[in-house]
Amino acid sequence: MMGKQIKRRHGQGAQGGLLGTLTVAIWLSGCSGEGATNTVVVITPPEEPVVGLLSPVIDAESLEESIKSGFNISSSLPAAVYSEDAVGASALGSYTGTYTQEKNVDEFDAVRYDGSHLYIAPRRYQDCCFIFEDAPNDGATNTGNDPESSIRILETDPQSEIASLKATIPLEENVSVQGLYINNSQLFALTSEAIYGMYGDMWADIAIWGPESMGYRVYDVSDPANPVLDVEVEIEGVFVDSRRIDNTVYIVSRYTPNIDGLIYYVTSEEEQAANEQLLASVTLQELLPKITVNGQIQDLVTPGDCYITTQADDTGYSVITSITAISMDDPSSFETTCYNEEAYGIYVSNSALYLTEPRQDPNSSLDVTRIHKFGLSGSSVDYRGSAEVGGVVWRGGQADFRMSEHESDLRVFTSLFDWESDDSIDHELYILRESDDGPVLDILSTLPNDQYPDEIGKPDEALYGVRFLGDRAYAVTFLQIDPLYAFDLSDPSDPFVAGELEITGFSDFLHPVSNDLLLGLGSDAIGGIKLELFDVSNLAQPLSLGSISLGGQGSYSEARFDRHAFTYQPDVNGVDRFAIPAHLYSLDNTYEYLESGLYLFDIRDKEVPELASLNSVGSILPPTSSSLFFFSDRNRSFIHQDTVYYIRNEDVWVANWNSPTVVNGPF
Repeated sequence: MMGKQIKRRHGQGAQGGLLGTLTVAIWLSGCSGEGATNTVVVITPPEEPVVGLLSPVIDAESLEESIKSGFNISSSLPAAVYSEDAVGASALGSYTGTYTQEKNVDEFDAVRYDGSHLYIAPRRYQDCCFIFEDAPNDGATNTGNDPESSIRILETDPQSEIASLKATIPLEENVSVQGLYINNSQLFALTSEAIYGMYGDMWADIAIWGPESMGYRVYDVSDPANPVLDVEVEIEGVFVDSRRIDNTVYIVSRYTPNIDGLIYYVTSEEEQAANEQLLASVTLQELLPKITVNGQIQDLVTPGDCYITTQADDTGYSVITSITAISMDDPSSFETTCYNEEAYGIYVSNSALYLTEPRQDPNSSLDVTRIHKFGLSGSSVDYRGSAEVGGVVWRGGQADFRMSEHESDLRVFTSLFDWESDDSIDHELYILRESDDGPVLDILSTLPNDQYPDEIGKPDEALYGVRFLGDRAYAVTFLQIDPLYAFDLSDPSDPFVAGELEITGFSDFLHPVSNDLLLGLGSDAIGGIKLELFDVSNLAQPLSLGSISLGGQGSYSEARFDRHAFTYQPDVNGVDRFAIPAHLYSLDNTYEYLESGLYLFDIRDKEVPELASLNSVGSILPPTSSSLFFFSDRNRSFIHQDTVYYIRNEDVWVANWNSPTVVNGPF
């Protein structure tokens, strides 16, 4: 009898290698003595397990070693780093809430509205307002609210179109409020010592943000006139970002250990030896961030809940990024997951949190972005995988619109800068999917590719507004004209540009009116503010249904760069309403100030795309005088039935949608 060959092969991981084949010859003597059966078993031993860019900490010693190894001190500090899905508006019954990127993923903001009360945090920059000598003087007096270090709580009355102050929550002089959540009778305030914002070039310098601390405070506002502080928390590190899903608040922070006596500018072997001796004497407890809950100091992280990089990375300093989950049912308790790399931006879906970090490809010196995915389920935060993609995602503003999760796939737009090329900017689309073999995000597809080699955008065009909507995506590039690109992502393994439309100006911000209509907000050809309605019912042939421009060169709308300044109220008797703040200058390019206020628009006949129209309704212009700051650096609005609450800095103005020229306030 001929021998029978049996092959067994274990699946090969994306990063695994074939180690070889073990052949075992088993000779079995036949019982009858007539012969022998020769069975050759060919066994492929188990592949090396797939290793992600992060691995779980196996013991406290490995975490300590990884943190200390981050202090690769040299003669200088590291160089600075270069500078239905989402429904958008949060429409809560008959009133609007805070605009969000993803449905059911709440975003913190400095002003919140729950339908009966406004909660207004003080601005972080209270001395940066502008006064112009030629501001119009209409006889109004400065009766507004001077900036003060307190959270204001105002009761609203849509019927009488007024608001009344119910209480203030004083804050210490050195405490900045990054933003607020409101959850039933709880007011959740994110606090920080930092006043320079969430992202920016300065984040690359560890000396700037290293010594900071942040935290949160939870107030019982069941009686808004008498808010009660329930929980006060301070966290060592710097605030990065936050989101709330259902009853859980997630806070991302960064921390670097502050080691007294460590020499950051080493100029001799003696100083290097002194550093090594000092680091050897430092314990793990001294390296990890602390959290203080109602006066009790605790460890923010434990080694068993952390991950460390699997790739050597000599940064010159050590960084710990923490994801802290807090249940609103018990905000004094927390669960924290950490890893020993930096985070410059986040995107959060309903079930996952993605952290990004710009880096340099050591082989080409070109920019790459490292992405880590963590699954979210209540207070549980689990590492799911990582990837590196070419180019950068975060360059400030609303860059998280460049990322979107759909049916567990992550879609990402990046921009690759090559200053030595005639075409210095290339834009790419990546679609990533969790590997079946381990904690890796596989690149499922890219665009451009061999089948679709055309660039996204013309040479040297920058990427502006981006929006992913289900199995579609839209992107705007601009240098001299505005190409709006429509992408078909229905087959994630084969994305392609389905159509494009060239028009003047560009859009920074894109809002989905419906599956067939898209609203763009940006700049027109002369530098004024431009709103444009697009018919995208035929993805291969997007069309413009008309545009509205406001002001001339220098005109500005905060909503172009901060979605929380954009207010959208869908389906009011078949009409969609929205509002944007704006500061307008003259059309003759002389930068002569015209007016500043909240501008109201509606969209009609949206059920029939070819008949849909964009219309100007009017504007809410609070009275101004030469003694009043007519330029506001923070604007928010909420629409409750027909009543519009317009918040300029700390002041509240109220008007009726149907008669916006009659303005009450300030409150």
